[in-house]
Amino acid sequence: MPEKTVTRSFRINENAFLALEEEAKKRNISLNTLVNQLFLSYANFDRYFQRLGMVKMSKFQFRKILKSVPDKEIVELAKEVAQNSSRIIILARYGTLSLTSVLDYINTFVDYAYFAERSEVLSPGEKRVITLMHSYGEKGSIFVKAYAKALFELINIEPKLSSTENSVTIEV
Repeated sequence: MPEKTVTRSFRINENAFLALEEEAKKRNISLNTLVNQLFLSYANFDRYFQRLGMVKMSKFQFRKILKSVPDKEIVELAKEVAQNSSRIIILARYGTLSLTSVLDYINTFVDYAYFAERSEVLSPGEKRVITLMHSYGEKGSIFVKAYAKALFELINIEPKLSSTENSVTIEV
């Protein structure tokens, strides 16, 4: 069932409008679709991250930072982020810590932060298999794996985790 839409009109800065038109043409999508994607990004992601003072950085910068940090500290950082910032965002957005809210948070984070590419399938035993593919190298996999583990610890679930140099697979 398609999501409900509303019709509204807005006044926006001409330079912003021209930039949006240009981007829509580059992506070969309608201006309406692009603007809706931007609104969804703000509604589902940016407004929560702004409240916590999060910063945006390039994947190259993140990978470079990870390369300079010992593995043990990467694991500790990932746990701290999951147990603090991510926990706060999940509670602010969903009102509860549950399997559904954690899974939706992971999907939202990946989709709107462009942190990784996501693939999700149901295996024959009705297990959900989520693969997060990234470009951060081995240290990135250490971070993502520890982060995912800590997220699921918030809800007392121990997923099966595996990783390669550029991916982490989560089975729940």
